[in-house]
Amino acid sequence: MANGGDLESNPISTMPTHTYEISMLRDLTLKQFSLLLAYLYDGHLQEDPYSKFLELLRGLMDLNFASITLREPLGEDGGVLFVSCDSLKNTYVDDHEIPYTDRYYASSLMTDLPWGEVVTMDEIMPSTSFEKSDLYKICMEPINIYHMAGMDLCYLGCKRFAVRLCRPKDAPNFSAEEKHFLHLLGGHIQRAVANGMQLIKLDNECRFFCSTITSLSIGTISLNERAEVLGCNSAAESLLAEKDGITVVNNQIHLTNTGAREKLHAYITESLWAQRNRSAAPVYVMAVPRPSSKSNLEILIKPLAIDNSVAPGDTPRLVVFVSDPEKQYEINVNVLTSLYQLTRAEAVLAKYLSAGITVDECATSLGITRNTVRAQLRSIFAKTGVTKQSVLVSLVLRSLARLS
Repeated sequence: MANGGDLESNPISTMPTHTYEISMLRDLTLKQFSLLLAYLYDGHLQEDPYSKFLELLRGLMDLNFASITLREPLGEDGGVLFVSCDSLKNTYVDDHEIPYTDRYYASSLMTDLPWGEVVTMDEIMPSTSFEKSDLYKICMEPINIYHMAGMDLCYLGCKRFAVRLCRPKDAPNFSAEEKHFLHLLGGHIQRAVANGMQLIKLDNECRFFCSTITSLSIGTISLNERAEVLGCNSAAESLLAEKDGITVVNNQIHLTNTGAREKLHAYITESLWAQRNRSAAPVYVMAVPRPSSKSNLEILIKPLAIDNSVAPGDTPRLVVFVSDPEKQYEINVNVLTSLYQLTRAEAVLAKYLSAGITVDECATSLGITRNTVRAQLRSIFAKTGVTKQSVLVSLVLRSLARLS
């Protein structure tokens, strides 16, 4: 295996193929190992996850196949498989079209390995028996893979995932030195995949909660330790674009009303001071008058739990929630019918009433008589267990119909 070369631009081009007499560990440079770890820890960010890491590992160890199976195929679930192999694509997600994902796991001889240990195929069964197996004949021989080393690792608690590395039949098996290297590398693989999956999980949860808050027409504006705006959701962007009582000036929240602006500045300053001094940071609420004479905006300032010893400078410190009482919430009619066994007509009426529309206006909008509206309302009361229109509106606005 050659030393040096521009590994960043072409990580394996300078490495000879099948030079097995050269010790991989003796010729592994610090630059190569550093780049290998960089590709590994950034693997979850790539379009084809971990493809650069697997490709470079193939070059460093003279492999013709390397894979990380994040989730094994099971029944209708086709699993998640990341591959580096000249004859296969890089990523398989719930894919039943190739023999490898379905037939390999149906006949695999290398399953449920001891956690973190490197095991080779010859340690599981003799080569004569292995060559007669469906695993070899159907999945391995057609793409010229024979010698196999595997590790089973875990992420997010005890979710098992598998690493498999292979060479062709005319190559030597994995040496004790190489197995030791893979064992040490396995700790990094486990940590990188676990951290990557945790970041993806947190990002998905953040996106979900952000979209939920936006669907409730509540704006969120995050501030850093200098009270500068770091970001906001679409509901906040819409309110800021109207410039009706609230906007952003010099990257800070600006309220048109002088008294409200001074009060907001004082609240933010006190919250940040308490946070810096590890004091119990209060939660402040206030009303914001608008030049248009529409209903006052409602603002809540909420400090975030921050560890000052490790938090970067642009970590969000405060979240400012902004609500416009005049914004109408979207109510899902199908959810109302499921929750309270309403007819569709009754659910539509409940939605209209929750938007502040009067009984007479509902009759006109829906093209029905006032008596029909009253009859439907009595039926809604009976099904929901309420006796007043105001209580019905409160029930609907608190229901899951607003989140759907």
